[in-house]
Amino acid sequence: MKFSSYYNNLGMNAFAISSVLKEAGFLTLPQIALILPVVAHRQMVNKLSNGRFRFVSFEQYLIDNIEFFYNFNERYFASITQTVNTLQFLHEIDGIKLKDNGAVIVSDLPFDASMGKRAERVKRASPNIAALVSGNAEVFYLNARIEL
Repeated sequence: MKFSSYYNNLGMNAFAISSVLKEAGFLTLPQIALILPVVAHRQMVNKLSNGRFRFVSFEQYLIDNIEFFYNFNERYFASITQTVNTLQFLHEIDGIKLKDNGAVIVSDLPFDASMGKRAERVKRASPNIAALVSGNAEVFYLNARIEL
């Protein structure tokens, strides 16, 4: 899978990580590294942004949506550089504070309708994305078959 720099640019990546961190409060670096691979998958974002969807647990989500994880390892490695660059950018603009092997939101990036439909879906999905990646990162990495 090609991780498009036009579809997944620094602005969209920063908005996605900022929105999810705002919902989660604090995420470790391994948990943050899971955000962009989720956001890069249109069907995952569509499902997670649906107002009727309720997140129960990572395990249940995986069982119900196993097809969303078939290339998660590829998406993970395609987005790891962008994740590091985005964290550096957010830190430099004082959007996040890095501490305790993770990050907390200092100032979130506000949503504006001019950002487009994709940003709107990411904003609606952020509470569910936060819940998805907030659990035990080792369990997520193992079940999503991320090869470290």
